Amino acid sequence: MSPKRFFATALLLSGFGFQVQAAPLSATETMQQFNLIVFGSASSSSHVDGRTYVGGSLSGGDYGQHLGRMPASPYAGLTVGGSAANVNVNGGGISVGGSLASGNINNGSAYVGGSVANTNFNGGGAYVGGSAANVNFNRGRLSDAPAQSAPEGIEANMRDLSRELSQLSATGSTVAFDGNRAVFNAVAGADGIAVFDLSGIDADVFRKGEFLFNTNGADLLVFNVDELLLDFSANFLGGSAQGIGSRAVWNFYNASNLTIRNQFGGSVLAPNASFTNYNNIEGTVVVSSLNQRGEVHLQPLNASLPSARAPLVPPANAVPEPGSFALLLAALGALAVFRRAAARPREAHAG
Repeated sequence: MSPKRFFATALLLSGFGFQVQAAPLSATETMQQFNLIVFGSASSSSHVDGRTYVGGSLSGGDYGQHLGRMPASPYAGLTVGGSAANVNVNGGGISVGGSLASGNINNGSAYVGGSVANTNFNGGGAYVGGSAANVNFNRGRLSDAPAQSAPEGIEANMRDLSRELSQLSATGSTVAFDGNRAVFNAVAGADGIAVFDLSGIDADVFRKGEFLFNTNGADLLVFNVDELLLDFSANFLGGSAQGIGSRAVWNFYNASNLTIRNQFGGSVLAPNASFTNYNNIEGTVVVSSLNQRGEVHLQPLNASLPSARAPLVPPANAVPEPGSFALLLAALGALAVFRRAAARPREAHAG
């Protein structure tokens, strides 16, 4: 059997595990499948429950802590466009465009475009494009693998979403002040979406120490905030941080610098912001750069976003499903074995 035929057979036996092109992702699906999206670089001393994409470099952090609770996705547990250092991946595997230094990949397969040092690959087969120093390939090193990436246009998609949400008309939702407390009263439109336009009062809102929410049956809460600089530490009362986490989007569409010091409920959409969190975020985080000092908890968006943008189509070389990725890498590994086996008789005959 020729190597090409062997490779094709292996893919067939894997049940077509490697999808040449994954299904398109809408803005809603992107925020459901990714728990953290950072366009630039990020540093972390904490963890992310779900799937993470970092477009630049990444230092520190644990990723894919509870990936099994997220919607299925063709992308890795951790995708880094640049280089990564001091990371632990506990679900879904890893894809790094640059180098990887000091890592533990405990679940899932791995692709690293550059060199690797001081790393344990425990979850599955690993492809390393450059040199490897002090590396444990506990499930085997692969000689070939496709380049991996996140959905093409993910940054443009999220920026468009933020702009579109900022243009939504308020639905009559209001905020009342009661001493040090801001009380949010939702009024949903016919589509179940309650839109809060905070642009005239946001400085006052975020000076309050307590947030209380009357959701009144709304399916989705959208909070539009136009402040450039925000640093706040409001307490979400009555367990509301977790209660609204999967159905609230805070759209900080103008923010260039955003700091949240207490537990926060809902997705943080701040595409232009340098973001620092000192406590848990209950929802998806989408920011320009990140200094993570608190956890990002898994609260997949449980509502459809009012976005008119066409679905985002991943490129043909997108990371396959973790299981499919493993099957593909296994097929590539088997192909390498086949080639070595096929070469031995020729060498013996020549001698």
